[in-house]
Amino acid sequence: MATKTKYGKCIHTKELMKKIPYYGGESIVAHNGELDTDCSIGYHCIAKPMSFDHIHAHNFPEMLCFIGGRAEDINDFGAEIEFTIGGEKHLIKTPAVVSIPAGVKHCPIVFKKVKKSLVFLEISLTRIWKPGRERRKRKTD
Repeated sequence: MATKTKYGKCIHTKELMKKIPYYGGESIVAHNGELDTDCSIGYHCIAKPMSFDHIHAHNFPEMLCFIGGRAEDINDFGAEIEFTIGGEKHLIKTPAVVSIPAGVKHCPIVFKKVKKSLVFLEISLTRIWKPGRERRKRKTD
């Protein structure tokens, strides 16, 4: 990160690059306040069928973007994704942005068919992103 000028700290490079084994390539991840703004991101390449099964909600809005992986034509989308939001299942077959309001349960996300690599971009309106968790029910006597 460049910091020698007033705004050099705003340019992030290699410190955000992460190798996450279950994705198809390198990811860009800023979940811990690295961007110094009330937004966090995760940019991932999906090259094979996979799923994220944990049903959860966040206390912030989140956008999940599914984009064709070819820079020349992001509409070249060779995937089928089953996405559940608020208990409703939806089948995504073209590039899409899913806008998830705060507090709405979502998942699983099932990348059913992946004929061509695609980009999975998550944008969350929070400085620190943490996986959503179900509230545990208290036992009452």
